[in-house]
Amino acid sequence: MKHFKLMLVTLSISALLTACQDETTTAPQDTQVQSFTQASLSVPQQGDFSVTEVTDPQLPPINSSKEPLSFISVPAKTFTISPPPSSHSSTSDEYWTTVTGTELNQGISLSISQASSVIRISPRADMSSGSLMHSKAISPEKIQLLNLDNKSGASKSSSNIHSMADPQALATAGLTDDSSALTMSSSAKPGKYQLKVSEPLESTSSYLVNVKEKHSPYQLKLTSKIRVSSQSRTLDFKLALTNSHQQFKPTASLKHSDGSYQALNLMPNNGQWQVQLPETLAMPNSNQGLSEIQIDMQTNVNGTQVIRTVKTAFKQFVPSAKLQQQVNTRWLEGIPASIDFSLDIADEGRFALSAYLTGTNSSGQDQMILKTESANWLTLDNSTIQLKLDSKLIQSSGLGDPFKLVGLELKDQGQMSRLSYQQEALILKQK
Repeated sequence: MKHFKLMLVTLSISALLTACQDETTTAPQDTQVQSFTQASLSVPQQGDFSVTEVTDPQLPPINSSKEPLSFISVPAKTFTISPPPSSHSSTSDEYWTTVTGTELNQGISLSISQASSVIRISPRADMSSGSLMHSKAISPEKIQLLNLDNKSGASKSSSNIHSMADPQALATAGLTDDSSALTMSSSAKPGKYQLKVSEPLESTSSYLVNVKEKHSPYQLKLTSKIRVSSQSRTLDFKLALTNSHQQFKPTASLKHSDGSYQALNLMPNNGQWQVQLPETLAMPNSNQGLSEIQIDMQTNVNGTQVIRTVKTAFKQFVPSAKLQQQVNTRWLEGIPASIDFSLDIADEGRFALSAYLTGTNSSGQDQMILKTESANWLTLDNSTIQLKLDSKLIQSSGLGDPFKLVGLELKDQGQMSRLSYQQEALILKQK
């Protein structure tokens, strides 16, 4: 009996040891082979842009989040990569002029090149007296429009006006600036007209007169850059007036954040126009702000004077960071898993990096696999952003190396501005 008890204890211990050995031998093990490679960013191509000299931003950042973010998505099969636009165009069939109450009482001359044009008079605020003064609204029935080209003097104001609108009517249409407007008659001929207000106006009052010539064959088109570095002292743009080959000399002015305008030097430059930005040009008082340049021109087309005003807004940015040339890639089982980019920065801030990964099919053609995006708060001691990749998406695509990183874009999220873009950025090939 004693031998039987001993045998039971021995069997129990043996079974326990066997169970422990089974747990040890069946535990999963990470056997993935990991490697690292280093490569250089490709040579920039036409359409790429980047920062050359890094500068410290002065304005508070729009986005100051310290939280790192990373996203991976799959673009639509029909998606094609294209560089972000570097310029934009504005087209104008109108012009503006600022006048005083005295000038409106005496009558101002307007050039009209299109029937059924709309003339709007908006009262402006004035600070010339040291205190804020709002000019009063004008009653439409006090507005006169006379044709100065009518030598006989038979042209009456009523024959040149089709309809009028008071400030209340315009407010219902979304124009809440106390403006009044008139629409010219469809029979009103192009030429010189006099706009006159019969009710007495303060001599120091100020008004903005807008003449919009809808359906006019003469449209002024301006094409200029979207983004301008704070280090730039010039801005180039193109100007063209449709249905006209007449030469004209435009003028330019810069609009400040307080609404005032500063005249700028303008000169022709290789078939374009170049405006000289002031040496003391101040950045907008907020990273959300835009700068605006106004271009005015007038010319004579087939005996008719054509006046146009066109405005363009652009983003001024501080070149706060740039990518270093050397890039480190981590590989798992022959598939790229992540890519580390080091940045040169002037000061800490939040930056974002995005790109697309392509692979090579059996025919040797590049095909899209995924888009990867990362954002983080960077410091002078830690200025690296990692773009993560998805091994399952890469494997399921059936594509192989060489993999390529394309459409690489760096943004300063504190300024909400693009700093660099590279269409063909990097070739990923495991050594």
